Amino acid sequence: MIDDELLHKWIHGELTETELETFKQRPEYDSLVKLYENTESLAAPAFDKAAMLSGILQKEKTNVPTQKMGRRVLLYWAKYAAAACLVLVAGWFVFSFFSRNVHFEMARGETTEGVLPDQSTFILNAESSLTYNKWSWKKERSLQLKGEAFFSVKPGATFTVNTPNGSVQVLGTKFNVWSRAGSLDVKCSQGKVAVLEKSGKLIAELKQYDAIRILPDLAPEKYQIPGEDDASWTRGITKLRNETLATVLQELERQFDVEIDAGGLDTTDVINCNFQHEDLALALQTALSPLGISFEIKGKKVLLKK
Repeated sequence: MIDDELLHKWIHGELTETELETFKQRPEYDSLVKLYENTESLAAPAFDKAAMLSGILQKEKTNVPTQKMGRRVLLYWAKYAAAACLVLVAGWFVFSFFSRNVHFEMARGETTEGVLPDQSTFILNAESSLTYNKWSWKKERSLQLKGEAFFSVKPGATFTVNTPNGSVQVLGTKFNVWSRAGSLDVKCSQGKVAVLEKSGKLIAELKQYDAIRILPDLAPEKYQIPGEDDASWTRGITKLRNETLATVLQELERQFDVEIDAGGLDTTDVINCNFQHEDLALALQTALSPLGISFEIKGKKVLLKK
């Protein structure tokens, strides 16, 4: 090749001026000059400078990445990228499979309606949560409730509402469950329900318009409800019967997302009251004025005084 001929001539000083100018244009010229100067003093008789320099040049050429090598590198990483994508997709399917629980959680001032897998329906009150397993629903219609909800259950297998304070079982009916702070209140508006302890022991069976209130350290109290009072909160009106003032204030806080300062009032008094969910001032006046309690609203704070 002409490059090797020029190299050979350059080492032996046989280049013409024209050839030398051409040779100087080679990108490795400066490196060859330094290498030649460093090897000039070597005295080994069999030392072949031309072969050495030619080998170096050949090595430099073979180290330059070729288009073929580039394709190999791309193919190599493409395989790993495909494997990574496969792992991610598989992980997503595994996560979806094991994410069986459906969860609803309401903040203060919020309510929601929902449909369960068997077309039973529920209305979830403020500051309440409801959870069920969508995969096992056909075998066992069971859910977890914290707070308050009204259910309209399609007839079928046993439908169970589990709460921290006990459970309710039905076959097909409409009923309201209130479970907060260690207390449980169940109202049956249609059909028949069974109220159970957390251990599964039967407490009572309720028929239409029957209700039961279970308070900590007290015997269960059964009572009757007017038809329109079964779950009036679902229609925007809270109706409380024989409840402490503390419970009434908690329900007001829950529906309007406010903090109420009772200002040293005795909140153990047992009262009856109603209030609507649209206007805070009107609700406070309706619930508290008969008790001689005045109020002052300051943003999200409500101050009470006798």
